Amino acid sequence: MRKFTSPFILTIAAVLLSACAPSSGVLTINETWARPASKGENGAVYFVIENGTDVDDALVSASTEIASTAEAHMSMVSDQGVASMQMQEAVQVPAGDSVTFKPGGLHIMLVGLKQDLTVGDTFTLILQFKKAGEITVQVEVREQ
Repeated sequence: MRKFTSPFILTIAAVLLSACAPSSGVLTINETWARPASKGENGAVYFVIENGTDVDDALVSASTEIASTAEAHMSMVSDQGVASMQMQEAVQVPAGDSVTFKPGGLHIMLVGLKQDLTVGDTFTLILQFKKAGEITVQVEVREQ
């Protein structure tokens, strides 16, 4: 029977340990869509942020050429049934977790649309993250 040498055993151990170590993935934006809206009005964009990294991050701003302003907002309904929205300075995205922007919750408010948003249209939205930096996504306009 043949004996294994120490370098060989150490190499195998290193390979096995690296396979078990947590990997640092990427932050991605999925399921991006917007509701139809008319020029001059406000619109809304929805998506899911998946933080596949091992570092907490935060969405700090958004921009698009099709609106005067793009802001992160949270829709809320009080105990008395009164609906309101609150602008979010930043939206925290914990490491290894996801944050969903959906109707009735978090969304990107498109203030002062410069064009109609018609079902089937697409436009570019730029999301700025504290650590991941700028991520550009294509948004499709569709019915809810």
